[in-house]
Amino acid sequence: MLALLGAWTGTAQASPATDAIASVRAQRAESNAAIAAHDATRLRGLLDAHYHAILGSTGSVDSGVDAAVRGYADEEFKDPTFVTYRRIPISIQVASSGRRVAERGRFEGIWKKPDGTLRRTGVYLAMWVPYDGGWRLKSEAFVPLD
Repeated sequence: MLALLGAWTGTAQASPATDAIASVRAQRAESNAAIAAHDATRLRGLLDAHYHAILGSTGSVDSGVDAAVRGYADEEFKDPTFVTYRRIPISIQVASSGRRVAERGRFEGIWKKPDGTLRRTGVYLAMWVPYDGGWRLKSEAFVPLD
C-alpha cells in the first residue's frame, strides 16, 4: 500500500538496482562522449585501477588503467582517421549482492578513410564495480562481428 501511495503521490523511491542501472547508463554515455572527444584524461576517470580489456581484433589484453588510457591516447586518438567507438547497451543487470553490474551490448567503431567511412561492429560484455558512490569499469571484452 505504501508503495502504491508513493507512486500515486510521485514520491516513490528508486531501488538500489534501479539506481545502479541508471548510474551505469550515465557512465556509459560519459564513456562514449570521452572517446568521441578523444579525451584520454576524461576516460581515465571511468576506469577501475585494475581495469582489463580483451581487444576484439587481436584478442590481446590491456591490463590496468594506465595501459588502457595509453592505448587510446597513443593509438586511436593519434590516428587522424579515427572518429569514435560507441557502445550501445542492450542489457544491464545488477548482481544480487549489488556489488557488480553486467552490461551487454553492441559496439561500433568509426574511421573516416580517404576512400570512405570504415565501420567495425560487434558485441561486448562489461563489468562495472562500485567506486566512491558511483561505478567504474572493471573489465570489457569485445568481439567484432562485421
